[in-house]
Amino acid sequence: MKVVRRDLVPNGPGSVKMIPVDSDDLWSVYNLIATGDSVMARTVRKVLRETAGGRDAERVILKLEIRVEAIDYDKEGSVLRIRGKNILENEHVKIGAFHTLELELQRPFVLRKEIWDSLALDILQQASDPGASADLAVVLMQEGLANILLVGKSMTSTRSRIETSIPRKHGPAIAGYEKAFLKHIDFNVVRCAVIASPGFTKDQFHRHLLLEAERRQLRPIIENKSRIILVHTSSGYKHSLREVLDAPNVMNMIKDTKAAQEVRALKDFFSMLSNDSARACYGPKHVEIAHERMAVQTLLITDDLFRNSDIATRQRIGTADWYCSNPSFPSSRSGRH
Repeated sequence: MKVVRRDLVPNGPGSVKMIPVDSDDLWSVYNLIATGDSVMARTVRKVLRETAGGRDAERVILKLEIRVEAIDYDKEGSVLRIRGKNILENEHVKIGAFHTLELELQRPFVLRKEIWDSLALDILQQASDPGASADLAVVLMQEGLANILLVGKSMTSTRSRIETSIPRKHGPAIAGYEKAFLKHIDFNVVRCAVIASPGFTKDQFHRHLLLEAERRQLRPIIENKSRIILVHTSSGYKHSLREVLDAPNVMNMIKDTKAAQEVRALKDFFSMLSNDSARACYGPKHVEIAHERMAVQTLLITDDLFRNSDIATRQRIGTADWYCSNPSFPSSRSGRH
């Protein structure tokens, strides 16, 4: 995400002008925008003009600002549709008229909030610089495909997708995978890098990477080769990330990170629900009663609550009281883990 301008007060009002660069940015925007916010962007609308022969319909480009009432994320089309009432006076669109803005890649927009709370600022920071808060880098591979992912404390972002066949004779030497590895993986930030694939693709690439590091004296690879882990997965597609996070050797390397805490907490919850259901609470009413009685050890919160249209509810969920009362708080916020 490219942040063009930021004019806000933490826990107060403000606006941010930004440009989504890839589909992960649109997902971040989807999690950032809430009902009641306002969004300003250029859009196209059909308007009627009076002519000598009657009325003609014409499509014109306008700049509108709408108060958000509904949000829809189209993953396949990489489009975010935001529906609401216009609040910016315009000769073609009356104030209060309904309109749907479509936010697309490489198109700037301005988001205004009455309150930029810590949760919104955290999403904005991670979207603008996902590498700065990543705990784990994952290269998911198979014949002809590689996905490079960064797993952060509350979201997973795709940094590169490469579709290049790996020739049998030369292996990964001319596929260019190592260039993407070096570009997107910073060992000063991540705990470890995982190379995962079905079959022997991961081993083949790992050997090539280490040979290239020795030949070209690539210090980041040479000095951190013990932090590069190989994991078997069923495919090189993104859904195999779950298999990576289930691998014991990976969990040992990232055991004190946010991503690992969330995975363990969810497993523990379902295990407790099956084996000792009296100790597992779910639903707002039961969880709040347990919280009032200081009986909560681990708290999981869904995206729906963090993105609630009621500002008071979002503030109550995000207050320090919940965090301080629950030192092992692993907020399950992003649907992309």
